[in-house]
Amino acid sequence: MADPAQAVLVTDFDGTLYRGDGPVRRYAALTAERLGGPAGRVLLDGVDGFLATGAPGSAVPEAVDGWEAVALLGLRHGLEQEDLDAAFLATREWMNGPGCALEVPSGYADLLARLRADGVRVVLATNSPAEGLDLLLRRLELLPLVDQVVSGTGKPAGLHRLLRRELALTGAPGRILVVGDHWRNDIAPGLVLGAATGYIDRFGRADGPADAVAAEVEGLLDPLRAWAAGALAGGGQPSGKQSNEEY
Repeated sequence: MADPAQAVLVTDFDGTLYRGDGPVRRYAALTAERLGGPAGRVLLDGVDGFLATGAPGSAVPEAVDGWEAVALLGLRHGLEQEDLDAAFLATREWMNGPGCALEVPSGYADLLARLRADGVRVVLATNSPAEGLDLLLRRLELLPLVDQVVSGTGKPAGLHRLLRRELALTGAPGRILVVGDHWRNDIAPGLVLGAATGYIDRFGRADGPADAVAAEVEGLLDPLRAWAAGALAGGGQPSGKQSNEEY
């Protein structure tokens, strides 16, 4: 088996390691309850429109994903951040129950298991707080797919720091690959470092470049395999993309 520090894959959680709009709709419903009245209805309609058409054609074109769409609409209608945080934590609790249907993409799960067996270290990095996260990972049977879980990452700046630490272990940015569905949070820090990147662009936002781009994670599986083969074969030298930009 290869040295476990030879290659590292850093994966996002929401919208990447699992998918499904149920949690976003629950978050929207709980947020709308706090608003009440017509404003609550406007928020729900806005989230429905976002999920149906993507950001460009929605009431919140600046939102990158459904979670952000809910938060932006809630703030727009006068909620405080603490209201959103409470609705989010309640949603996370609901996600641990049988009423929440989520999908773990089988192809991605199988690939992560294979890569770990081959010596790739897999790190799950999420902005979600630690509260309730372990239960959710166990419910989705995701813990066997990862070597480390980093909650409350504080992306993008926190991911940039995490990748710097991983660079000290791997010795070359090309031996690090970052996968996620939020370009600024997940992909940009990897590009700054010169790491390989896989961008899930569900809504075709094209927020920025990446080494591989697909609407679903299944479209990234072959590029991920190719990256791992090169990194585990001793490749992964700097790609020339490294920047001095900081977050």
